[in-house]
Amino acid sequence: MLILGINEGIDASVVLCQDGRVVFGVQEERVTREKGAIGFPLQAVMACVKAYGLDARRLDHVCLSNLNSPVKETREDLLRCYARNSRSWKDLVLAGDWSGAASRCAGLVPASIEELGRGWQVSRRTAMSHPVIERQLAQCGLDGIPVSRFHHHSNHAASAYYALCKNWEEPHLVLTLDGGGDDSCAQVYLAQQGQLRLLASTPIGHSLGNIYASVTYLLGMRPHEHEYKVMGLAPYAGVEQGREVANSFARYLDLDPENPLCFRRKTSERTNAILPRLMDDLRTVRFDLVAAGVQLFTEDLMCRWVAAAMERTGVRKVLAAGGVFMNVKANHRVAELSALEYFDVFPSCGDETLPFGAVWQCHVRQGGALDDIHFDDIYVGPEAGADLAEARARYGEAVEFQELDDPEARTAELLAQGHIVARCSGRMEFGARALGNRSILADPGNPAVVNVINHMIKQRDFWMPFAPAVLGEQAERYVHVPSVLPRPRVSPYMMHAFETTGRRADFIAAVHSADQTARVQMVWKDLNPSFHALIEAFGRVTGRWVVLNTSFNLHGSPIVGGACDAVEVLLRSGLDYLVIDRCLVTKRRGMKPCRASSSQEGLRARNLMSSA
Repeated sequence: MLILGINEGIDASVVLCQDGRVVFGVQEERVTREKGAIGFPLQAVMACVKAYGLDARRLDHVCLSNLNSPVKETREDLLRCYARNSRSWKDLVLAGDWSGAASRCAGLVPASIEELGRGWQVSRRTAMSHPVIERQLAQCGLDGIPVSRFHHHSNHAASAYYALCKNWEEPHLVLTLDGGGDDSCAQVYLAQQGQLRLLASTPIGHSLGNIYASVTYLLGMRPHEHEYKVMGLAPYAGVEQGREVANSFARYLDLDPENPLCFRRKTSERTNAILPRLMDDLRTVRFDLVAAGVQLFTEDLMCRWVAAAMERTGVRKVLAAGGVFMNVKANHRVAELSALEYFDVFPSCGDETLPFGAVWQCHVRQGGALDDIHFDDIYVGPEAGADLAEARARYGEAVEFQELDDPEARTAELLAQGHIVARCSGRMEFGARALGNRSILADPGNPAVVNVINHMIKQRDFWMPFAPAVLGEQAERYVHVPSVLPRPRVSPYMMHAFETTGRRADFIAAVHSADQTARVQMVWKDLNPSFHALIEAFGRVTGRWVVLNTSFNLHGSPIVGGACDAVEVLLRSGLDYLVIDRCLVTKRRGMKPCRASSSQEGLRARNLMSSA
């Protein structure tokens, strides 16, 4: 049984499921090179059709990951929407924007929960009939295939449950939390024996995700994209001052006193119209304190919500998905709850992974066996070398390709010498996090690499920490691992933050300088043998079983897809070394390789950190 899952909303994507196992997945942005592409993922579907030779005779079902197709819009349209929402009712009237003023006025009128859900649904989304979808599928040669829609939050829940549950007989709580999808922004499910039973649903207009996104916009960043930057900025502020601002946020949203499995706003306006209030209340609050306040508020509220769900149901095993659970610092706080027995989050659990839940729900609905459902790993994208011949032909005059006998050992050697190396190898990882196959790597014991990567390659914001990739078997040398996280393969997808141990100097360039935490990817041999071998080789040379890992892209651009994208970034950046599968790629024209610093300088910096 072949099932195609499609997300046609924010972070458009497609996955292909064969007899319960996801065999292919790619985001539209990786094909079109348009960051965070929104809408029907035509090019991603075409890539899937080409990779697997799909046609109408082979494909059994198509699943859409929302009950209603989102309005066709772009990231710029979203920004314009936030700009409009930031203007006061008076400003809108003076500008002659009567529809905007009317909407703002309507947003200030108290309404029932049911009306809020329906009103937002009608104003922001338009139902797209199956014939329209079928025409789009027909462009890909997939006409005449049955099409089903699944609720946005049921897809989040299904992705977490079917991928992460280790025992169908045991009851699990499954929690979803985001800015909003279909008619909800948060749901609580009780899952057992392959079935998901909805216990509680928070309607749109009472969203924690809306508040965090609005703060992201208020701080001059892009909502639905740069929330991680707010999270990264938060620890630089003092905890006590941040707590005062968090108390201000607590005036906007809380758990519903009548049903603490739901959220309930405390303001007259909906959370998606809260920007003017935030601008007034936070006008004189320093930017880092705003970030600290919203982060602490988010962590506190999420912990209370999870605790309430466990108390109400008596179930202590919790699985989670939805964009707010991309917040690894909040996940860290949740994992510390004393009542918790087990906790895990679906990898890259924003809207891009909705199709995973859709295809697994369809598999079950079509009579597929639960035991056939397998989540092997997130490396389900195209092969790195699929366009290597094209890259050689296109860029052969600018770069040199050298075949390697042992690319992992050679990469480790370059890293140990102080070089920064980009890696484009094997199948592309799905989702927002680079997990070794489309990554820029460096020696994390050398603090100088931070400035080199930020200024010459990534053009990242100066306050943002990098992430470490560590051998799973060696992880507890470097971080404290909560007992509730799944064993034996802990944190393979960089969805949790950890407190670091006294050996943090070994990977200081990948530790958050303000709170000494790290967003760790633990690399396990059975999930990614080649990346595991690379870190193992680096450890044999340096005695440190950890490398710095950041996504292989230029700032503001999607992660590279294949060889052509990788060479393009090499030529447009300060990178000197690129490994594509078994090829070492370097620039011609006698350019000297760029080092972060000499090995002695790096060693001296590490010693200073250790003594401090």
